[in-house]
Amino acid sequence: MPRPDEQSPAEKSWNPVPEKATMLGPTIVASGELAGQEDLVVKGTFKGKIQLPKHSLFIEAGAQVEAEIAAVNVILNGNLTGSILASGKVQVSSSGRMKGDITAAKVSVLDGAQFKGSIKIRKGNA
Repeated sequence: MPRPDEQSPAEKSWNPVPEKATMLGPTIVASGELAGQEDLVVKGTFKGKIQLPKHSLFIEAGAQVEAEIAAVNVILNGNLTGSILASGKVQVSSSGRMKGDITAAKVSVLDGAQFKGSIKIRKGNA
């Protein structure tokens, strides 16, 4: 395991529990394009495009997302139909359900997760 000073920027920013993040609550139903400069937690329903070029996306259990996603890291605990482009890590948890493609530097699909699609591993933060 690399020491903290040897980790890439994407690994340093990986935080499975965001301390400060914008939240789309469980009763929110939204569509369109979301872009931001902070972490985002989705607990409700979203359809569209999510752009977080320097931050992480957390899709919580019970959330329904249909989107093209670009972020540093993505943790999927809910349902996603679409694609993920991540410069860091993507984790599909045991409660996560995904139909679509993942392109990321690191990918974890945990026991119990449902995934249908393709995974492409990219080198570094390109």
